[in-house]
Amino acid sequence: MRSVAELIDEMLASAKTLGGVPRWEPYQRGEARLLVPLQIGGVSCGAHVEVNAYPNINPLRFRVMICAPNCIWRIDYTYREPHVNPLVRPSDIVEHRFDQPHYHAWADNRQFSSQNALPDRLPVARILPPIRQFDATFRWFCSQTNIAQPPAGLIELPLRTMLL
Repeated sequence: MRSVAELIDEMLASAKTLGGVPRWEPYQRGEARLLVPLQIGGVSCGAHVEVNAYPNINPLRFRVMICAPNCIWRIDYTYREPHVNPLVRPSDIVEHRFDQPHYHAWADNRQFSSQNALPDRLPVARILPPIRQFDATFRWFCSQTNIAQPPAGLIELPLRTMLL
C-alpha cells in the first residue's frame, strides 16, 4: 500500500488544470476566499487551490494554497509576519527567521507526513523570489505545482471594500 506522501507526490507531478468558474466569497474579518478544484485529465483529483485575500490591508497581502484536504503547498505573501524555520530542514535552506513573502513547498515538508496522514502544518519555508504582483505570483505558483497557466484575468484579487 502506498503512503499518503507518495499519493501527494504523484498528484503534484501530474499535469493539472483549474476547474470550475472562480468566484470570490466573503470570508472572516474582511477577507475574501476563492476555492478552485484541481483536475487531472478533466477529472477532479480531490484537491483544490485556495486563495485568501485581504483587500483592505496595505501592503499587498494574500495566501495561495493547494489543499488535499490539508494544505500541502502554500505561498504566504505577507510582510511583518515573522516565520521561523525549524532546525530540521533541508540543508540548502539557510534562512532561519524572516518576515517577507515566502513559500512552503511540499518537497520541504513531506518529511512531516506519516504513512496515513498529511502534516497538520507546513513548518519549513523559503523566501519567495522577488515577485511583486498577484498575477505574477500566482503564475509562479502554478509553474511550481504543475498547474496549467490560467487565461489572463481568470483569477484576480478582489477590490477594496473600505476606504483606508
